[in-house]
Amino acid sequence: MMDFNFSAKTRLNGITGKLLNNINRNWLIGLRETNPAILDMYHQRDIKPYRDLLHWSGEFAGKYITSAFFNYKATGDKELFEYIRGFLDELMTCQDNEGYLGCWPRNCRLTGSRPETPDQPNGTWDSWAHYHVMYGLILWYLETENRAYLDTACKIADFFMKTFYRENGFRLVETGSTEMNLAPYHSFAMLYNVTGEKKYLDFALEIEKDFDHPTAGNYMKWALEKMEFYTCPKPRWESLHVIMGMAEMYIATGDEKYLTAAEFTLRSILRTDVHNTGAFSTEEAALGTPYRDGNVETCCVVAYDALAYDVYMQTLAADLADFLEIAHYNACVGYYSPTGRWSTYNTPMNGVKRSSCDSINFQCRPGSPELNCCSVNAPRGVAQIARWAVIEKDDCVYINAYEALESTLPSGKVVVMGGYPFDNTVTLQLALSGKNVALRIPQWSHKTLVTRGEETVCVTEKGYYLIERAGEETLTVTFDFSPKTLKGGDEKEGFTSVYVGPMLYAADAFDNPGYDVTDLPELDAAKLTKPEPHGRGGYTVTDGSVVLRDFASAGMTGSRYVSWLKVK
Repeated sequence: MMDFNFSAKTRLNGITGKLLNNINRNWLIGLRETNPAILDMYHQRDIKPYRDLLHWSGEFAGKYITSAFFNYKATGDKELFEYIRGFLDELMTCQDNEGYLGCWPRNCRLTGSRPETPDQPNGTWDSWAHYHVMYGLILWYLETENRAYLDTACKIADFFMKTFYRENGFRLVETGSTEMNLAPYHSFAMLYNVTGEKKYLDFALEIEKDFDHPTAGNYMKWALEKMEFYTCPKPRWESLHVIMGMAEMYIATGDEKYLTAAEFTLRSILRTDVHNTGAFSTEEAALGTPYRDGNVETCCVVAYDALAYDVYMQTLAADLADFLEIAHYNACVGYYSPTGRWSTYNTPMNGVKRSSCDSINFQCRPGSPELNCCSVNAPRGVAQIARWAVIEKDDCVYINAYEALESTLPSGKVVVMGGYPFDNTVTLQLALSGKNVALRIPQWSHKTLVTRGEETVCVTEKGYYLIERAGEETLTVTFDFSPKTLKGGDEKEGFTSVYVGPMLYAADAFDNPGYDVTDLPELDAAKLTKPEPHGRGGYTVTDGSVVLRDFASAGMTGSRYVSWLKVK
């Protein structure tokens, strides 16, 4: 995987950094002990009576090691690193000699079937689960150069190649649940980019042929013919991991069709299905509108942001970095308790925030009371900011994030100081060897002041503002924090969302005891005060009548909130 930012080391020191450290302490470290079934389901897969497993139970370990990877990259937490090393060591012992590393008994391996009906593919997501394990192992190999991690992933791949597209004609698409079980397309493309072994590329190309199968998503054709993603045969969120495979195939082959398809799919969703919070999905899929109420699943947010990052890294399109920022501070930080102990399954635009262990407790099993699809995946969504915060490519350093951070790059160091995203002025300390620096000017900042030395420039164009041949110097950037509004449509016709800087603001019932929060008076956005810290956490603004708080902290104590408001 040719990720040109992999060598960057970025540490977040603001609100994200605090949250990530809490996630490490209160969720990621110790998870093997608090939820032992995460690995015991592998150890005991052939022991009767068989465990009562979900179709997707085998994904938990893979999503967990992936989340731990991104959190480690963002924090450098040595205790987390040592803990995950032990987890990975045990995970690798669960692989059998053939290469299988799943949770199903021998007669059901990679067939899509359950032990009750081993001759009938009925929807197990075994290939999907292996994909997540492979993805996490490859990332940890790239970070540590521990060959055992790569060898384990390659051994899984070899088992796939012995199972599918052989003389028996059995194809991956025949295992069912195709938006999930075709996801190894992504990990095989990654393996090719890491190892250079053509057999992995050839296998990915075989999976690609399955896209056009009547039970699959037809993703490539749909995108290349410029048809919106929500109209495709498989518009669920899991399909995005297949689309990520297209971005990886572009790196593998240089064929523009892959990047074109991945970017079109990404932007199709951005046009039609991204909510005011920056979150993707309604009821776990694309519907063609972002204004309808329905479950806004955490896993969907994580997957879409990961795809946005992959496309951004190939295009350096500033508007995608703008999107990633909005999604990070609202959708991602907003689905996590500030304690780092729990995250949501559904983070609605209007409503309440409930722990995923409560709202999707049907996924709880003996030995895994807190494991579900979202609880193991949520940390990744928060930590992914470290991937795009500061990047270096060719002769330029791109600064995309303005939260307090320190980023060490091949060419030097970038330090960002200030109280962003609630304070609009930041200081950048650069220690670079004559590199050009591109400062992201957010779309919402209509007038941005950039001070370099004695010169201050008012930047009104969006995109990147270029600082030529930066060395040892200090810059000051002041963003336009005047309130911005977004008008709703469809079910939200007549309502408006309000932003200050990158933050969406919502009315929390606790802050407005004199009103029914679902029936507030009209807000005068022009009179909103600047963000001020609140005693209960988070920041608030007010027009003198209605009090709003940042969406990330809204509803975190169980109170009801609304982010679609009546605005004058």
